[in-house]
Amino acid sequence: MKILFKFIIVCFIYIYCFNNAFANVDVFNNKVSVDSIKIPQFKDVICDFEQEKFLSNSNQVIKSGGTFQFILRKGVIFNTEYPVKYTTSYTSKENKYVNDIIIGISKKEFSYVEKNFDLFFKNNNSKWILGLVPKSDSPSRVQLKNIIIIGQDNIDEILINTVNNGSTKIKFMQCK
Repeated sequence: MKILFKFIIVCFIYIYCFNNAFANVDVFNNKVSVDSIKIPQFKDVICDFEQEKFLSNSNQVIKSGGTFQFILRKGVIFNTEYPVKYTTSYTSKENKYVNDIIIGISKKEFSYVEKNFDLFFKNNNSKWILGLVPKSDSPSRVQLKNIIIIGQDNIDEILINTVNNGSTKIKFMQCK
């Protein structure tokens, strides 16, 4: 009886994990126009973040974390605390491309995003998933396969998949 119970629990965990992973990819079956995207307008926020970078040429995962700041009128700042202290700022003109995408999504002004990406969207109860695939003439097509953004009131998770099969997963927690 114990073995059967453990087997059922393990099967349930696998099904749960598979369905969550599939739901994220499933968003790419639902191409939409900008008018169909229903996400909240974001405000300035500070969160903790954890990042996992999966390298395509090995089975290694590089983990990092720290604090994340989103300033609506400026952009995004990642203050990485581990494994090495480092600050990455997407608030300057040097990072205009990334900054325009971030601010466009956060303000729900999708003209720049729509010009460079095909948009996909799915809404399940209070959780939403936005998928971005670079258009064939987009400069990001060379390196980027797709981006999946998952959220509720704020963005909870971002998955970035590159052309060379590497990927990055960023989770945001304890937002204030």
